[in-house]
Amino acid sequence: MKPLLRLLPTLAVACALTLPAGPAAQAQPIELPALGDASADDLSLANERKLGEQIMRQIRRDKAYLADPDTLEYLNNLGYRLVAASPARHMDFTFFAIRDPTLNAFALPGGFIGMHTGLIIAAQSESELASVLAHEIGHVDQRHIARMLSNQKDSVAITIGTLLLAVLASRYGGNSSGDLAQAAILGGQSLALQQQLSFSRDAEREADRVGFQSLTAAGYDPRGMADFFTRLQQGTRIYESAAPAYLRTHPMTVERIADMQNRLQGTSYKPRPDSLDFHLVRARLRVLQDDTVQGWRDAREHFESQLRSRTAVSETATRYGVALATLRLNQPEQAYSLAQAARKSTRESAPMLDKLVAEARFAAAGTNQAERLAAIQMARDATQRYPLSRLTALTYVDLLQQDGQHEAAVAYMREQLAISRSDTTFYSLVARSYAELGKKSLHHQAVAEAYLLLGVTPAALEQLTRARAAADADYYTMSEIDARWRQVQQQWREEQERLGRVPPSGDGQRSDRSRPQ
Repeated sequence: MKPLLRLLPTLAVACALTLPAGPAAQAQPIELPALGDASADDLSLANERKLGEQIMRQIRRDKAYLADPDTLEYLNNLGYRLVAASPARHMDFTFFAIRDPTLNAFALPGGFIGMHTGLIIAAQSESELASVLAHEIGHVDQRHIARMLSNQKDSVAITIGTLLLAVLASRYGGNSSGDLAQAAILGGQSLALQQQLSFSRDAEREADRVGFQSLTAAGYDPRGMADFFTRLQQGTRIYESAAPAYLRTHPMTVERIADMQNRLQGTSYKPRPDSLDFHLVRARLRVLQDDTVQGWRDAREHFESQLRSRTAVSETATRYGVALATLRLNQPEQAYSLAQAARKSTRESAPMLDKLVAEARFAAAGTNQAERLAAIQMARDATQRYPLSRLTALTYVDLLQQDGQHEAAVAYMREQLAISRSDTTFYSLVARSYAELGKKSLHHQAVAEAYLLLGVTPAALEQLTRARAAADADYYTMSEIDARWRQVQQQWREEQERLGRVPPSGDGQRSDRSRPQ
C-alpha cells in the first residue's frame, strides 16, 4: 500500500460530492456499466479501515471537526437506516460533521462519511439529506478508493494528490493556502488530471445509482436526490474563486440530475414526512455553525423573525433554536423558559429537546441546590427513556460532574450502554472524575486509554508509567496497569522498529515488585 501522506489528499477529495460548473451534457443511460472489481492487493478491507482511522485521528484534532453529540447521534441514526437498506449493510460506518458553511460531503476509506454543516442546513427535506448520505454510502460500498489505487501508477497518484491537496488548501483557507494551491497546480500534469476526472465521473454516477436504490429501499422520497442535485448545481458559484479551473469546468452535475430524473420515471414513491429530529438538528447547526457571540445573536434573530412572520416550517424546532441561542448567550433563565415552551409545543419524543430543557434548568439554578438536583433528575429520566442515546448519557454525566457528584458519574459510566469503550469520550469523562476524586493511578490509566485510541502511543506509555508510580489503587487494579504498561511498551517498540528507529530504553520503568494483598 502506498504511503499515507501520498494518499490522504487524493482519498479525501476523490469521493467528495463536489460542485463543478460547466456546460450541459447528454444524460447517461439508466443502466450504468460496472467499473470492475477492486484490487484487494492494493487496499484490502482491513487496510482500508486502518487508513480511514488514521485520517480520522487527524480530522478529530482539527477545530473544524464538530464533536457535538446531538449532531453525531442524528447523523449516525439516519446513516444506519440507509446502511441497513443498502448492499453495504455488512460494513462499519461512522458519520460525522465538519463546521463549514459550504455545501459538501465526502467519503473516506473504511466507511467514514463527513457532512459539512452548511449542507445539512441547506437540505430542505430529510429525504434530500438522506440522498447525500446514500450517495456517499454508495462510494464506500463500491470501494471506489480501492479501485482508484488499482488503476493508478505511483507517478499519477502523486500528481493528482498534489492537485487535490491544492483544492483542500484553498477551500479550508489559511495564510499560505493561495501559494500552496498555485504551486500545486503548476506541478500537475493535465493528462493525468483528465484521466482522474474521467474515473471520478464514472464513480459519481455509480454512487448515484447505488445510493438511489438504498434511498428508496429505506423508505425515503427518491425525488430528494434530484432536487438536491439541482440546488448543488445552483451553488456551484460558491467555489468559483477557490477550485482550480480544471475542476470548475468538470461537466458532471447536469448529467447526474438527468440520470436521477430518468430513474424517477419508473419508480413508485410517496412523500415521507420529515422527522422532528431533522428540523431540530438543522436549527441546532444554524446556532453552532458560527460559534461566536454575534453568530448566536444572528441565529436568534433569524428564528425570532420566523416566529413573528409565522413562516417557520417547524414551530418546535424554531422555538428550540431561539432557546439554544439564548442559552449560548448566557441568559439561562430566559433559555429555560423558551426551552420549556418548545418542549410543550409537541407531543413527539425528542432527546435533543429533553437535553436542552435539563441543561437550561441546571444553568438557571445557579446555587439553588434543589433546582440543580431537579435538573439532574430530568437528565437521569431521559437516560431511562433513551437508554441507547449517547447524547442523553453525556448530558447526565456532564451535569453530575458539574455538581461534583463524581462517584455517581463513574458508577453510571461503568454501567451505561450508550457510550462505547472504543470512544475516547468514555475515558475522558472517567479520567476527569478520577482526577477530581484524587485517584491518580485510575486517572492516568484512563488518560492512557484515550491516548491509545487516538494513536498516540508514547503519551499513553507515559501515562501508564505515571499510573504505576502513583500506586494508589488496589492490588488487582495495579496488576492490570502493570500488564497494560508491558503491552503498550511492546507495541511502542514494534512501532519504532518498523520505522527503523531505536526503541525507548524504558526510562521510568519500575520493577514488578510484590504488593500487599
